[in-house]
Amino acid sequence: MKNIDHILVWMLCFLISAMILSGKTDMDRSKVKKGLKSYHNEQWDESLQHFQDALLDDPENPVGHYNVGEALYKKKNYEEALKSYEKALSSQDIDMREKIYYNLGNSYYQLNKYQEAIQSYIKALDLDPDDQDAKHNLELVRAKLKEMAQKQPMENKQQQQQQQSGDQQQQQQEQEGNDQEQKEKQENQDQQQQAQQSDEKQETGQKSAEPAHEQKELTKEEAERILQALKSEEKENQKLRQVQRPARKAPVEKDW
Repeated sequence: MKNIDHILVWMLCFLISAMILSGKTDMDRSKVKKGLKSYHNEQWDESLQHFQDALLDDPENPVGHYNVGEALYKKKNYEEALKSYEKALSSQDIDMREKIYYNLGNSYYQLNKYQEAIQSYIKALDLDPDDQDAKHNLELVRAKLKEMAQKQPMENKQQQQQQQSGDQQQQQQEQEGNDQEQKEKQENQDQQQQAQQSDEKQETGQKSAEPAHEQKELTKEEAERILQALKSEEKENQKLRQVQRPARKAPVEKDW
């Protein structure tokens, strides 16, 4: 990657001097110098604050936006750095625009937006074909995309296998759950059947015992009445047999 510290110092000194001489800058030079000093001391928060204060004096100044972008990049706030770099592209200086595109490529790379990074490096090389850092980073990102493309089928296969394994485990768990539910259902049915059979046996035992409760012994008076009735019936039967028996012939006195 490009040595940003040296580039920043050289570029800012050149651009600020040129703008001052031409009367095109309204930024406070003291604020810019404080920002540069903090930047070299790796005090990113203080550097950003000074650059932003300087930009307030001239909100459309491309150098000011570029400085803010550099501080934001060091703070790893790549999304906001991109916005500042985009605003800095309003500069008409070709050398500065080439470096802005280069840093745009670096920011996109940090955000894993590799296609955008490639396009930014290509634009930087269009402005400066001899930029070896831009060439190196361009090849680096292209190689990474190629590697990702080669890994993608393997990752898809692994994901598919994991998905299939997960589906099989889920099906197995569902089957085990269904088997357990069926087992519990069968056990409940067996228990109900056993309880029903037990109730039927108990009812049968009660019915068998009921006739025994109805059999009563005869009292003495009832036995005598029955015996008397039998005797009376026997006498009647005897009379009946006598009546039905053929009568004998009476003896006749002989008439001599």
